[in-house]
Amino acid sequence: MFSRFFWLLLYWLGWVLWLELNRGLFLLYQYTKGAVATLSLWTDILWHGLRMDLSVAGYLSLIPGLGLAFVPSRWLLPFFSRYTALFLIVVSFMTTVDMEIYRTWGFRLDNTPLRYLKTPMEAMASISASPLGWLTLSLIGLIVVGILFFGRLNHLASVILRPAPGWSFVPMVLVTALLIIPIRGGLQLAPMNVSAVFFSPVAFANHAAINPQWNFLFSVLENADDQTNPFTYLPEPVAQQTVQLLYDSTASGGSAAPIKPRQPSQFVRSQTRPNVLLIVWESLTTKVVWRLGGRAGITPNFEKLCNEGLLFTHYYASGDRSEKGLIALLSGFPAQPHTSIMTVPQKSARLPTLAATLRKTGYKTAFYYGGETEFANIRSYLFHSQYDRIISKPDFPPETWNSKWGAHDHVVYGRLLQDLSRQRQPFFTTLFTLSSHEPFEVPMPTAVPGTDEENLFLNAHYYADKSLGEFIAQAKQQPWWANTLVIIVADHGHRIPVIGSNKTEEFHIPMLWLGGAIKQPGTVTQVASQTDLPATLLHQLGLSASPFRWSRNALDAARQPFAYFAFQNGFGFVRPGRALVFDNDARQVVERHGVVSEADIKTGQAFEEMSFADYLTK
Repeated sequence: MFSRFFWLLLYWLGWVLWLELNRGLFLLYQYTKGAVATLSLWTDILWHGLRMDLSVAGYLSLIPGLGLAFVPSRWLLPFFSRYTALFLIVVSFMTTVDMEIYRTWGFRLDNTPLRYLKTPMEAMASISASPLGWLTLSLIGLIVVGILFFGRLNHLASVILRPAPGWSFVPMVLVTALLIIPIRGGLQLAPMNVSAVFFSPVAFANHAAINPQWNFLFSVLENADDQTNPFTYLPEPVAQQTVQLLYDSTASGGSAAPIKPRQPSQFVRSQTRPNVLLIVWESLTTKVVWRLGGRAGITPNFEKLCNEGLLFTHYYASGDRSEKGLIALLSGFPAQPHTSIMTVPQKSARLPTLAATLRKTGYKTAFYYGGETEFANIRSYLFHSQYDRIISKPDFPPETWNSKWGAHDHVVYGRLLQDLSRQRQPFFTTLFTLSSHEPFEVPMPTAVPGTDEENLFLNAHYYADKSLGEFIAQAKQQPWWANTLVIIVADHGHRIPVIGSNKTEEFHIPMLWLGGAIKQPGTVTQVASQTDLPATLLHQLGLSASPFRWSRNALDAARQPFAYFAFQNGFGFVRPGRALVFDNDARQVVERHGVVSEADIKTGQAFEEMSFADYLTK
């Protein structure tokens, strides 16, 4: 009987050691991809992450513990071998996926990939820029080494296990029940949670200490109850009042308690209702726009157009994914950590939309995208938005597609140019580009040499810029141009090009208004957000923005300038001259720019709390 106790202890410790080795592989992988961490920090990561590995090993040892209590002795070794092989494959697969998810998205494996299983082809296209060959070799290597490691461990079982008396299942069950101690992280009152392994002011170190298998299971279980707000930092009345103060002085219809609007500057000729062409540029970041402090020579056409229109220089994406950006731009609704309202059609169907609002006033509406609109439930949202026409991948010849997503940008622009020549006016047309999305395949000779991810990204943006420039040049020759407002804005920013650990810059995006409907060129330097587009546009058109409660008129100098953005583990809050990034897991500020006050932190927390509360009520 005692040999079985000893064997369960060895088996549990075997899983602990294996999970620590998996963490070491994660650290090595991130190091080869540019993550900065000293050897001493690696040691701290392994040590602090051990607590969560002990928990996962406890989960993995529960069934074997019960097996030792109830499975006949002659079947124990086959049982252990099959059980271990199954979960070794599962754990190794999750480790491999997690390595690339963190490199690409900046957070450990959780339930996020599950939201994209309904469109597996598009999900695969999204990760096709990943080094799949190396990841596959890593997975195979983990499985092979794991089989050898646990094979030796199971062989040891055949040596030490002895037949046990019939009554031994009782103490064996009791011993197995003791695994609850490492599972919950110890004997303390609070059970294991992510913050239990956080130990450093370095965000990467804290993230690396998280066990991806535990994080995945926790996120699945945590999100089972969709009505729980995990971001209750302040009492609800305090949070509500704090957010309301942000909106009280604005002229936008987003105010919780609207006041008489002031008369902001008029930049758009609105005597005749202008056409509106919204171009949403995939992953456009200020880091590729030289005029805004980015790389030179990547977007020369956009740079030139900046002299012809109204350029917003301190504009920020609301989220880090396309579906979050589209919701922010078209519905003025803030992004949420952990989830996206677009992936929940019953919620997104309750949002106001620009297309539906303008359609009621006589606008003809259309949406152009070279890819599959089924991805992330975009199609259901577009139908809810009341677009008259939706043009997507099936509407373009297969020979114009790239290998993963769909039609190249210049093809979609060509179709749009052709259609607008016979489009009834006024029109509200949205075009969503895709060529600057992974895997960055573009149909032109290489302009930015290099096959590494950053150069491929820059080269794809050079092509996207070239396609835009050619389209605008031809559009200027069309009769509709004189009465058209063209808005060019990103769906979200990007981690590339990497600028240290400045996460705020990953959300810094440009927005440019141009076209014949613009009165004169200019620059808007006030801080604003994607969510402000609906109110800003509708005010320029002389229309009410009252349904867009989170949107403010960015051209009203009397408003309070700020921008809020959300990512998987937290949020950012930007004010003029200062910004902060708050990690929800660590429950602390992990990035500061300028002089950040405690009031700024509380305001950001209140905004996250109340915007997520609104998400829950949808």
